[in-house]
Amino acid sequence: MAGVRELKVDIGGKKYRIASDDDYLDHIRKGFEPEMVRLFRSVLRSGDTVLDVGANIGCTALLFGETAASVYAFEPSRTTFDFLSRNARASGLPNIHPQNYGLGAQPGEFTLTFAPTNRSGGFVSNLTQASAGHTVETIAIRQLDEVVPALGLQRLDFIKIDVEGFEGEVLKGGRAVLQQFKPTVVLELNHWCLNAFQRTSVPDFFDLLLSIFPVLYAVDRDRYLDLHDESDRYTAMYHHILEMRFPNLLAAFEPERVARFKAAYKRGFK
Repeated sequence: MAGVRELKVDIGGKKYRIASDDDYLDHIRKGFEPEMVRLFRSVLRSGDTVLDVGANIGCTALLFGETAASVYAFEPSRTTFDFLSRNARASGLPNIHPQNYGLGAQPGEFTLTFAPTNRSGGFVSNLTQASAGHTVETIAIRQLDEVVPALGLQRLDFIKIDVEGFEGEVLKGGRAVLQQFKPTVVLELNHWCLNAFQRTSVPDFFDLLLSIFPVLYAVDRDRYLDLHDESDRYTAMYHHILEMRFPNLLAAFEPERVARFKAAYKRGFK
């Protein structure tokens, strides 16, 4: 593949050889997203079964693979999936299972658009097309409620979702699975992607999540706000929309699953 580079990257304290053909390697040259590593480790438990939805080239899958029993890594782009598979093989971790399709509310054929310099920014683009110069690929989307039984999963403990505004669609296609297994979920909050790519708003997105999860926190650095609290919810929306603060959400069904997180993070805005 033309332009492919490899770089040794520190992912949670362990060095992995990561291959890609975009600029993402430059962003993680000094280490893979330490704030995300901290957040994931505060909720991930040894022996968990994990879904990595929006796996990109595989950095989060490798991080999860060090702790989890099984990691199912979903990447719908055919070309990005090649890097995901290559990096998973090179890691030597036998418990990572790449899947070349995405998850959504409805199964079918969709398009994915990304800048050639930034595979991690790929978004489902059936509602919005990007400017000239972007790469557009046809992708397959399946429903979580169909995929989990098809994979034969007997448990599901943790889901990471980072799909550039498509997070709500992933959850809508998995309502039965979510109620059956009650996994902990970490997902991205990005008002630009919600608005531009999926034509929805932060309040609408929050309403969906609040209807599903009894526990829902907005996370910013070492702080969190409780989105079931109306005042906290307004604060999170205000600072996210104006300043891009609180870029991550932590959702759960059982308070004990977030006990370590609450011990490590402080409630409130700073």
